Amino acid sequence: MITILQDVRLADYCRFHIGGAADHFAVASGDAELLEALMYARDSGLRHFVYAGGSNLFFADAGFRGLVIKLEDGCWRLAGGGREVLVSAGYELGALVRELGEQGHGGLEFLANIPGSVGGAVVGNAGCYGRCVADVLTGARVLDTESDAVDSVGVDFLEYDYRHSKLKGSARYVVLEATFAVTDRVPAEIAAEVEQELELRRGKHPHDAWCGGSYFKNPSRERPAWRLITDAGMAGARVGDAALSERHANFLVNEGSATAAQVIELTYAIQRAVHDTHRVHLTPEVRYVGPEGVVELDCRRG
Repeated sequence: MITILQDVRLADYCRFHIGGAADHFAVASGDAELLEALMYARDSGLRHFVYAGGSNLFFADAGFRGLVIKLEDGCWRLAGGGREVLVSAGYELGALVRELGEQGHGGLEFLANIPGSVGGAVVGNAGCYGRCVADVLTGARVLDTESDAVDSVGVDFLEYDYRHSKLKGSARYVVLEATFAVTDRVPAEIAAEVEQELELRRGKHPHDAWCGGSYFKNPSRERPAWRLITDAGMAGARVGDAALSERHANFLVNEGSATAAQVIELTYAIQRAVHDTHRVHLTPEVRYVGPEGVVELDCRRG
């Protein structure tokens, strides 16, 4: 039976360490507990928000007016004669890649050092170095919270785009399980590749900082967000403890006690500066979860 807590500080449950209290909060391990939590929200007349790792979002200073459900744990298993892996949405992404690698199953190495869980990676089409989840995902089990139907869907259902799916801004669908294609590789080669990429990442990014990873989407490969931000004179900009990292101009970090209001103010300042300089509008890759759900941060409407 799932435990529903009240007045839980959301800053403790996301990598940004930003967010006020949720009226109600639950940690769900597995489909049964998730369904139980959603039933509680429905019976109580509460809105809900479901997420997994919490590595690519931050919450409002006012918290969330409803039930926040965090997916954790789970398992993975091979299928299709060892050509696919089925994994729970709450499973940690790096752990999955390393555990598969130890058994000689590769193909997901580019995801190994991206913080977060499988569900969030699927929703956000996570990736790096020109590859993304859409390249390796073969299907998913998805819960429709409006009809309570659980369906096995193909990649087309998710309507993938760069760091985006149709699930990213909607509370209707919840990823329960993902299926990825895997290939046979030598375990030592997988381990070496993962470690090499980790060292590269640590050298370029504030990898262990309180942040949500790359903050803005890149308009194109030729015009990465960090370059546009730097050219606009915003490298190192800050509002309170919300600041652009000195290591990388597209990493917005919490240097200790940043608030959501400070992150939003800095977001809008960067968007305006880049637009004034380049006539390009930067869209956040990181999600902001307001008191009533996901809100797109856009200085033109803020």
